[in-house]
Amino acid sequence: MNDPTGRPTSLYDYSDKSVPHAGYAAIGYGVVALVTGLFAWLQYMLYHTPGQGGFLHHDYTSQQWLEHTPLQTAVTVVFSVVIAAVSGVLAFGILRRSRVAVVAMLIFVIVLQLYTWVVARSVAGTLVTIIVVGFLLRGARRMFQDHAERAMDATKV
Repeated sequence: MNDPTGRPTSLYDYSDKSVPHAGYAAIGYGVVALVTGLFAWLQYMLYHTPGQGGFLHHDYTSQQWLEHTPLQTAVTVVFSVVIAAVSGVLAFGILRRSRVAVVAMLIFVIVLQLYTWVVARSVAGTLVTIIVVGFLLRGARRMFQDHAERAMDATKV
């Protein structure tokens, strides 16, 4: 029920939350990228610490030491930060209802997952990508519907 000013009279806001959820999904994607970079750095620190006594077998740590080189770790951390920064900027655009930002975020997430599937030959991140793309598609649909409704209202006047 609306009052004459157009504001809802109900205590609850029943408006569609698709666009904010798309923005939050983009933020979540960036956070996952940062956590991935943090884990890469922690693995490097774990396998490159002096005095390797403890829980890990020496042969296993020797092999892991060769797999987690400083350059590989640095590249992983830098890419994680870049992915998080791009996701943050696009999330800000999505929350401001930018259709360009939501389409760019969709392309960004899909291209990164395709790279993971084709080049890295891994299924890592598939579930996260499916969830994020679902939220982004819902938000994009709502943004384009709102834009079309505003365009139709402008032509009626």
